[in-house]
Amino acid sequence: MKKTMLVFALMFFFHPVWAHPQDGMNPEQLMRHYLKVFNEEDMKALEEVYHFPHVRLVSGQLTQFEDPSKPVVDFAALKKTGWHHSKVNQVKVLAEGANSAMVELDFSRFDKDDKEYYRSVGYYVLTKNKGYWQILSLNSIGDRKSTRLNSSHVSESRMPSSA
Repeated sequence: MKKTMLVFALMFFFHPVWAHPQDGMNPEQLMRHYLKVFNEEDMKALEEVYHFPHVRLVSGQLTQFEDPSKPVVDFAALKKTGWHHSKVNQVKVLAEGANSAMVELDFSRFDKDDKEYYRSVGYYVLTKNKGYWQILSLNSIGDRKSTRLNSSHVSESRMPSSA
């Protein structure tokens, strides 16, 4: 009996070590987590957010990502655009099944002075084949050309990646 109790106590104690950071997240929570780890430039966490392989269709350019050891985001290039951080404007779960979902993410990019210079909507297909949600594909429609943006706003996508 004592051994059984010890086993259960150890399982309970070490459970957080075994748990995946995305366990228990719904599709909306995954997208908010995605922007959080994106802003932290946490490449390891971004690798976990994306399913491999995954595809991105940005400005008509289709790119397939097969190798998780290659960076999923080029932060050096993104920073050259003036990027400091991104914010979620809105997340809409358009459809959700047991193992797949489609999500609309409306987000903005901001410079170091917290001025919005880019706003876009991306459509994400998520998969849950490992027991937690991951991004399987992204289709970005590009800049929304919002009149709310300041003069540093440009009319075309500056970074063919994501948030």
